[in-house]
Amino acid sequence: MHRLLTFSRISARALALAVSLISVLPALLMAQWEETSGPMGRFVRSFAYDGTAIFAATGGGVLASNDLGTSWEFRNDGLVSCDCKSLCVMAGYLFVSTDEGVFRSGDHGINWERAGDLLYRTYVKTLTSKDGVLFAGTYQGGIYRSEDAGETWEESSSGISAEYVYWLDTDGVNLFAGTYLDGMYRSQDSGESWSLSGTGISGPNIMSIYPFGGKIFASTLYNGVFISTGGSLWAPLVTNIPMVKGFTSLDSDLYAGSFGSGIYASSDSGLTWTASGSGLNEKDLWAVGTGDSVLFAGVGSGRVYRSTDRGVSWSLSSGNTFKASAGSITDCGATVIAATHGSGLYTTINGGDSWTRASTIHTVEIRSVFSDGPLVLAGTDMLGIYRSVNSGASFSQSNTGLTCMWVQAFARCAGLIFAGSRGEGVFISSDDGASWSAAGPGIGSADVSALASDGASVFAGTADGGVYVSLDGKGTSWTLAGSGLPEGAINTLLFSDGFLLAGTASGGLYRSADGGDSWSRALYGLDGHPDIRCLAAAGSVVYAGSGSGGIFVSYDHGANWIVIGQRQSGMPVLALHVAGSYLYAGLTAGGVWKYPLSEVTDAENGGPGATALVWNYPNPFNPATTIRYYLPEKSIVTIDIFDSSGRRVTRLVDRGEDRGDRSVVWNGTDSSGNAVASGVYYCRLDAGKVSISKKMVLMR
Repeated sequence: MHRLLTFSRISARALALAVSLISVLPALLMAQWEETSGPMGRFVRSFAYDGTAIFAATGGGVLASNDLGTSWEFRNDGLVSCDCKSLCVMAGYLFVSTDEGVFRSGDHGINWERAGDLLYRTYVKTLTSKDGVLFAGTYQGGIYRSEDAGETWEESSSGISAEYVYWLDTDGVNLFAGTYLDGMYRSQDSGESWSLSGTGISGPNIMSIYPFGGKIFASTLYNGVFISTGGSLWAPLVTNIPMVKGFTSLDSDLYAGSFGSGIYASSDSGLTWTASGSGLNEKDLWAVGTGDSVLFAGVGSGRVYRSTDRGVSWSLSSGNTFKASAGSITDCGATVIAATHGSGLYTTINGGDSWTRASTIHTVEIRSVFSDGPLVLAGTDMLGIYRSVNSGASFSQSNTGLTCMWVQAFARCAGLIFAGSRGEGVFISSDDGASWSAAGPGIGSADVSALASDGASVFAGTADGGVYVSLDGKGTSWTLAGSGLPEGAINTLLFSDGFLLAGTASGGLYRSADGGDSWSRALYGLDGHPDIRCLAAAGSVVYAGSGSGGIFVSYDHGANWIVIGQRQSGMPVLALHVAGSYLYAGLTAGGVWKYPLSEVTDAENGGPGATALVWNYPNPFNPATTIRYYLPEKSIVTIDIFDSSGRRVTRLVDRGEDRGDRSVVWNGTDSSGNAVASGVYYCRLDAGKVSISKKMVLMR
């Protein structure tokens, strides 16, 4: 029903009220979101000094200090992911690698931008530079090089078959690549080709590499530290140091950070070592670094220590606490479980008032978490699947039959559990995750990023942009879903109330009412949000989270959407889950937040689900725009249009008595029928007790 109604005079008091409502709308949208106490972020993984500031890469972003560690601040503006791994200074830029690619800053970390497009959304573990060329080591992607400071990249993996490139470094002549599971590689031609070069190194897992004093030092996960001249042959240190996570040097002294034993120092190029200094109260070292004459040590809690006397004594430099990036959320009744990117898995039994970290999962990268009753499955990036049968109280690895150790999605269908892997498609379990077997043929991509089921069929979304379906629900064969989906990655899938929804990385949200045979884009309310990261549902109500920070609700199976929360920083929403009486949201470097479902679905509370201004489309518009809204109950709706000065331009009244989706059209004229000028306008919807405002743009 579309109506254009006449203008009537408005009092100064009413006008002031309208302007006030408009100005406080963003605050109202966030008012009901409650920040839980965690999960807390952890780990300092890398240091770098650019001559002006010292930087630390953490599980909550990039810490920076302009005064050599006296004070610190987070500098995350522009980072899509704050799960930071490695830092590198080159060509006037500071680079940081994350689980979603490489970012660079030309102003000491104040602002960040993507370093090219090729590695975007790729897990980049390590960075180094040689002769003005930047090198990036990835998980399940090989090694890449950039000769133009990250603008463009090319693959540089010839000769390397390793899935996990853990550490890159150079002695100025050779490049070294330490891998997880596949030992040491060396390139003598600046990355054109690589060959195994670990003769003498015991163990396949290289944790760090450091050239110093004409030697190359390489630490391993369980087998100690090895040294080499040139990298062809390696010998163990006579005095071994356990579990070294990194090295640094200050003048002629070499320092090693041990995971569990603190700092060790050597003044004779590694021949002998002594435990370094007092005051280092945390011994789980993850990174060491230097800035001018100051030593820095990063620990598992995310704190930073420093020494100004060459390691004789240490003091706490940064006690900054930060939240983890919560990438997947589920629940086992009263227990809510949050899997984080880079900080481990956590549970809460009190709605987020406190969180407990799972100590029986021996990796920090949890890519997905799934629950069904007391059964919990956690997919990791390099250790496969962890399984719990006691609601997440304890876990053990459950990888029998699993040939890919990166698992990033789960779904259940007809007694079977499906797991989507990063490199080898879908795996299936018929015994609640105790053992696995590969699914049947037909999936055109090995990178399965999302799974969903309608109870009879299983749907698999891939990083190549396609959705595949197994119609028998057993995964014996797969076919490509129908037309209408854009190219690009599928981030998330959800089946809800007869509709299949697909959130894409660059094309927005799509939905299908026929089991994936055909798709249409959901435009209304999601315009400007092409990166839909996560979906959740409770009954017929559907929720969506975007890469630009928006959280939305739909009451009509995903056709139309209302904003119910907007992150002030614009950081991505990574996970949504409904548990109990709350909608839980996992945020990048923001932990878990929660929103009372009563504010979304209870009309008596006057929340967004009661009577809500939903969207106008198009926006910007010329000459007319349709203003749509959702009404769960019969109601007369009044919409006042104001210009940017607060002057009411016209009034529209919808006297229809239908509930559900309704709309009016504004044709860009005032109450006298005269066309108004281009500019910003505001519409205020009044229906019953509810009054909500929205900005519109008219472009003549």
